[in-house]
Amino acid sequence: MAKRPSARRIRSARTYTIEEAAEALNVSNGTIRAWVRDGLPLMKSRRPFLILGDALRHYLADRSTGAKVRLEQDQLYCFSCKAARRPSGALVDCIRQTAKTARLVGLCDHCGGTCNRMISTAKVASFKEFFDLAFKDGWKA
Repeated sequence: MAKRPSARRIRSARTYTIEEAAEALNVSNGTIRAWVRDGLPLMKSRRPFLILGDALRHYLADRSTGAKVRLEQDQLYCFSCKAARRPSGALVDCIRQTAKTARLVGLCDHCGGTCNRMISTAKVASFKEFFDLAFKDGWKA
C-alpha cells in the first residue's frame, strides 16, 4: 500500500467508485471510506456511490498541506512531539544519505526524543551557523 497517495494518479474529469479510487491510489477500500467519513464528498444520488475526480484531488491536496510542518533554520522535526523543535545544546550529527542529501539528527530539547531534518549537502555550511555539527561515517563537508 502507498504511504502517501499521489493525486496525480486521479483524473479530474472522471468519476470513481470507492473500489476504483482505492485501486487508482493503491490504498484499501477502507481508507477511501475513512476519507469519506472525514469529509471527502460523494455523489449519493444513486448506487454505486461515485467520487468526483476533482473532489478527490482537492481532498488529497488539502490533506498533504495540512501534514507539512514548516521548520526555521535552527529547528529539526521531532518524531515524538510531531513538531518543529530546537535540538538540545545545538548538538547535531550530520549523516550523508546520498551524494546530494544529508540528514541532521539531534535530541529534542523538549522531550529528549530524536529530531531529524533532511538537507542538501550544498547547504551544510549554512547550518554550521546554527548547530554544532558532528560528521558521521567519515564524511566531511
